[in-house]
Amino acid sequence: MTIDELERCIVRLLRNARQRGIERIETRERDYYWTVPWPDWTDMTKVPEPGVGSFDDDILELTKILEDPDRDSSVDLDRAASLLHLIADDMANAR
Repeated sequence: MTIDELERCIVRLLRNARQRGIERIETRERDYYWTVPWPDWTDMTKVPEPGVGSFDDDILELTKILEDPDRDSSVDLDRAASLLHLIADDMANAR
């Protein structure tokens, strides 16, 4: 899959979320979540040690990119991915 193809998929999936009434990412009481850091998340030979992430921190840091696009990093893709997980949960629970 190319980056362009992935981008088109994500745009389509976010459009679907909007059509289902999800207009905002609401963290509410769900601020913290489990993470598995690299490279452990792809190493199937051992049980990983999870870390903790924060949706509220992810939103804060991603918002900073809107103000200063030159500050983005690979970590911001992880932050965006966590918010996509949250949207997926909201969509699944709205059925």
